[in-house]
Amino acid sequence: MSDENKEVVRRFFRELNAGNLDVIDELFADPDRAARIKRGTTVYATAFPDMHLSIEELIAEDDKVFCRSIITGTQDGEIKGIAPTGRQVSIDNAEVYRLEGGRFVSYWCQLDVAGMTRQLTEGRPAEATAPASVS
Repeated sequence: MSDENKEVVRRFFRELNAGNLDVIDELFADPDRAARIKRGTTVYATAFPDMHLSIEELIAEDDKVFCRSIITGTQDGEIKGIAPTGRQVSIDNAEVYRLEGGRFVSYWCQLDVAGMTRQLTEGRPAEATAPASVS
């Protein structure tokens, strides 16, 4: 079972890397959770059109799979209020999936957003990173 569950996670990453976000609807059992994850993934895929997810570590036990991955990409769209910088980022990510019947029934994710923000803003003039003022 553990090897089968690891293969589902590998497939998920392959499909995301191919730009197939519909795989989220297919693999997440809860439609509401799938919709939230699809929205969040779309935000990152829009900001980093060349986004690539690489699995660095995959550990499975019973119905759970832990995945440590790295997301890389070049910022070509706004994210978290940061205008496009053209900078390349490498974002650490950790996820735990629980599977039943080849689908994700539980999901936890810890994305290093602070590290991404530092990579996009360090060394930039303050006016380039500050939100526009409203008069």
